[in-house]
Amino acid sequence: MNWRPLPLDYVLGIKKPARAKAFVLVMLWVLVIIGSMWLTISNLPADWATGNGGDRQLLRLFILNPPMLIGMIILFWVGFDWAFIPVLLSMFVIGLFSGLHYIWAILFSLSFVFAISIYAITYQSVAFRYDLRSISSLVVFIITSFVASTASSLGAFIWSFSNHFTAFETAALWNGWWAGSFLQSVLIVGPILFILSPKIERFKDRNILVPERKDVSVTWVYGAILAITIIISIFIYSGHYLGKKQISEILLRSGQISEETLLVSINSFSTITWVSIWVTLCVGVGAVLLLGSWNKALQVKVDEKTESLRESLSEKSILLKEIHHRVKNNLAVITALLELQYLNATGNDVKHILSDSITRVKSMAFVHETLYNTESFSDVDLKSYVERLCESIQSVFNTDDKEIELNIITMGYNADMEKAIPIGLLLNELLVNAYKHAFVGRDKGKIQVELSAKDNILTLHVFDDGVGFAKGARIKDGKEHLGMTIIDTLVDQLKATHEQRSEPGRTSFLFTMNLDDTP
Repeated sequence: MNWRPLPLDYVLGIKKPARAKAFVLVMLWVLVIIGSMWLTISNLPADWATGNGGDRQLLRLFILNPPMLIGMIILFWVGFDWAFIPVLLSMFVIGLFSGLHYIWAILFSLSFVFAISIYAITYQSVAFRYDLRSISSLVVFIITSFVASTASSLGAFIWSFSNHFTAFETAALWNGWWAGSFLQSVLIVGPILFILSPKIERFKDRNILVPERKDVSVTWVYGAILAITIIISIFIYSGHYLGKKQISEILLRSGQISEETLLVSINSFSTITWVSIWVTLCVGVGAVLLLGSWNKALQVKVDEKTESLRESLSEKSILLKEIHHRVKNNLAVITALLELQYLNATGNDVKHILSDSITRVKSMAFVHETLYNTESFSDVDLKSYVERLCESIQSVFNTDDKEIELNIITMGYNADMEKAIPIGLLLNELLVNAYKHAFVGRDKGKIQVELSAKDNILTLHVFDDGVGFAKGARIKDGKEHLGMTIIDTLVDQLKATHEQRSEPGRTSFLFTMNLDDTP
């Protein structure tokens, strides 16, 4: 099972009806803090601060260190924000109880918090079980315990310099510190996690709604690395400062430095240097692994999201294609009904109205048919669309007694459906108007449609060699002809500019519009 912390602020914010359980949990935590501090003081040997207890006593002290034991168990079962407070307060009390200045007591207590923070960062960053029920999880736990114990042992030098330990006493304290902390993790904490963690997780599932663990972000990764680097720097500087202070005090008292004092300083500084190098190296390797793990997890999520989006897009594409197909079919049904009405109509006016309606419906249907037959469902191929529309209108109005030549000059341009439908309707009105009125009394004629685009500016030019408008007629007069009213409306919808000229043998309509403008 992966680490599932229970944030303290989440528990404090729980509302009814689970508030009572949250209150009990917080009260138990307060009792644990008090009990940890009491066990710390009662378990502390009287002579440990002087360094005279010997290696075995120091080793036993750190193996059976109640605050760290309690803190690590709380860390894995509940979370870091529950664990660091009892550890910090208990070790701070030890520092004050043993005569440290409060500033050095804080730094001394932070060395233990530093250790549990390494566990928290590791298990927050990598997806490994913490119940040690697999070889990989056991290896990760042992390696993390070794790094955490040596990192926390930097506090030994703060203690040694503050209490003027000899080189032998400093080495004994440092060895007892890291070895005892490491053995505590492996021999005590590990078995407890192995035996009780499954039961604890089942209890949490039954009684506590554990929130989803937040994903590791790049800000979190860099923040963790920066925090560890700052802590290491503080310990190195503090050891350097206390060592220099100890030498200065000896010089002030005796005026000279004994050989033993010099050896103490040299050995202590040397140990601090090597331990700092080791911890820094571990942090560097850990940072690389952390970033690698984060990148890997991020890549997995990106791949999963990409695959999900690809599947969703495929489903939506199929759905959209089916929608265009059904709209086209429905418009075809409407066209068929209008054609039936046209066949049954008796008056010429009614037939003209039905004929115009049929061509308008077909112009809209061609848009959906064009979209259905292409890969893109947002852009209409205007070349294909215009050609099909013109051919359809030509097939309706070209009869045996009248042969009108229709020329289409266009390249491949794309427009969205909101542009394509008004353009199609506009072209439909122009062509129908030309077929009906431009060649009265003539059996032959010519209509030309030109569609061009440059810099997203689309130009539609329709002209014929018909009779032209009657003298004094206004092309924009929407009161006299429904087609002209529709043309004016479509021009406004497309935000287009237009020009028209009419004279015998040459009537032209020129429309210019921006393809980027939304109708």
